[in-house]
Amino acid sequence: MQLVLRSLRIAVICLIGAGPQWVADRANAQDITLGVIAGMSGSGASYGAGISQGAEMAVREINAAGGVNGRQIKLLIVDDASSPARSAVAMRRLVATDAVLIVGGWGSAQVLANMDIAEQAGVPYIVVGATHPQITNARNKWTFRVIQTDAVITEELARIVVAQLGAKRVAVINDTNDYGTGSRDVFIAALARLGVKPVEMQSYQTADRDFGAQLARIASANPEALAIFGTVPAAPVIMSQARALGIKARFVGSGGLANEALITSAPTASDGTILMSYFSEDADAEARAWADRYRMEFAGRADAAGPALGAWEYRAIKGIVGPCLVSVESTGFDRMRLRDCIANWRGKLFGISSELYFDKTGQLVQQPVAVEVRDGVFRFLKTVK
Repeated sequence: MQLVLRSLRIAVICLIGAGPQWVADRANAQDITLGVIAGMSGSGASYGAGISQGAEMAVREINAAGGVNGRQIKLLIVDDASSPARSAVAMRRLVATDAVLIVGGWGSAQVLANMDIAEQAGVPYIVVGATHPQITNARNKWTFRVIQTDAVITEELARIVVAQLGAKRVAVINDTNDYGTGSRDVFIAALARLGVKPVEMQSYQTADRDFGAQLARIASANPEALAIFGTVPAAPVIMSQARALGIKARFVGSGGLANEALITSAPTASDGTILMSYFSEDADAEARAWADRYRMEFAGRADAAGPALGAWEYRAIKGIVGPCLVSVESTGFDRMRLRDCIANWRGKLFGISSELYFDKTGQLVQQPVAVEVRDGVFRFLKTVK
């Protein structure tokens, strides 16, 4: 992973051997440390790149505008290697630093493994990349989530499949991890309420690359829609192998597919896919302008990610964390006051038309967004009301 050390200070912890490896210059005593945890390596690397780049862009802009009441923000980025076990280790190391809060977290299995650590340590933790319904619950005191939960977006996906696509024969293939099984269960329950039962259900392991046996069973069921609940790199391989077997079903999915690497890995097979996303640059003029700036910011980088992955990390830091840091900085960074500021935050963010707020479980209440893959890009389908 390459990081460009321009006008902000970045430290990176990589889980190598028995201890962390630090890269970057030491921060000034007056710097404010903001922690970021994400899979910068492993199966989630393309997602982790978007999270880190969204954070870099937001912090660079805050620091360029004078920082937090004159103090600069230092990013402390932790690579959890896209592994639940390593994520827990990374989170324990991160909460033991001087980070005033943590913004990041990709993968439901990773977040479910490390969120209790943040709760026990009393460190505000804003999740930007995991959708399992159990992540936000009434027991949370320190954990918040800015992307929509599968309890909402996967239910809406089922409605689109049945009501908008008119599909009655629906097949499902899912990763066996927490994200895949959680999304599948919500989707199947939602289909049942709409009077539809899947014609075939199959599963796979995250690292699998041969899906012939599962897809052969799906092909024999002749589905009109095939719901894929998984992530890159497996999802585009499934799509390509399904088309090679003659499966003509419309691909649909939830947030795990909202990754530009899906399109680059399966440019032909992914065309026409409908999925629930967290961001569409077509939503409004401000979203389009931001996406253009984002692409220019990271053009030419080996790990450059698309705006769909960086948008929520950027918006969470720039629109929610930044104002709360300013609010509490003058009296010292009491983490409880910072947590309370986040919990009580209300406002507007680009790309979303409604006013946003956190409910009592720490879930940011918002309208889900649906997109369609057309001509090599994610096209805005609708903002669901």
